[in-house]
Amino acid sequence: MKSFVTTAQLGSVTSAAERLNLTQPALSRQIQRLEQELGLPLFQRSGRNLRLSVHGDRLLVDAQAVLAASKRLHDAVAEMREGECGLLRVGACSQVIERHMSEVLPAWKRDNPNIDIRLEEGGGAELARRLDDNELHLAINARHFARPDRFSRIDIGAMRVRAFCIPSVFTAEPGAVTLAQLCRQPLLLLNRWHFTRELLETACQAEGCLAQPTLESGSPHTLLAIARSSGVAVVPHLGTGPVEGLLAHDILHRGRPLDFEISAIWPSAMPLPGYGRRFIAYLRECLLPAS
Repeated sequence: MKSFVTTAQLGSVTSAAERLNLTQPALSRQIQRLEQELGLPLFQRSGRNLRLSVHGDRLLVDAQAVLAASKRLHDAVAEMREGECGLLRVGACSQVIERHMSEVLPAWKRDNPNIDIRLEEGGGAELARRLDDNELHLAINARHFARPDRFSRIDIGAMRVRAFCIPSVFTAEPGAVTLAQLCRQPLLLLNRWHFTRELLETACQAEGCLAQPTLESGSPHTLLAIARSSGVAVVPHLGTGPVEGLLAHDILHRGRPLDFEISAIWPSAMPLPGYGRRFIAYLRECLLPAS
């Protein structure tokens, strides 16, 4: 494209080749390859005379804009490398933000003062959509959403799905409840934007149980607040401390606690900068193994 623009501006293959430090045959081959790729003639040739075709004339402004944008991008990269400054838009569910990011971010900012982390909260399906739309650089999300045809991932660990309720709901000490026991209670469930809901319903179907919510919400905090008076809130939990006034019970599915893998996920077409991968390693090392 640079060969095309330079030749169009100078009106001469000879002059353009000198400007680009290329031989004339090499420059001509580059322009021919571009014409073949586009399926359009960019120049009209008559002996030694060369001028833009109608198609070339229409494409010249756009080609110049592409080259200008490319230069701005390279300049920005050079600035980032010299001073390593940047922005990372990270999506995560509210539990990860509340219980992990609130501790990670101050330490990260201290060690990486020129890298801004902007957090955005959302459920699993919403975060996957926002990655698809390039609204996020990175999402901490269920591995279920890391489609190999579109996304790259680094696995972080497992998140339990737990039942939260007041002590009188289940007579046993805090520990575990079966799906059959759970489904006999009024359930407070996340809406279908959250992977936890899909995971619970799939497990219930496998065991012949029916999970009927008395309340659906997009906010785990809302469900936990209601559970302090009635019902059982089923939410993902990283096990990083008690929830005031409520007991946490693992939910057994075929004898094992119900959980799912969480991963750091990003679009394969938009490789993470070095500081993005460092942020993932920082998150794993500082917090998640302790959960």
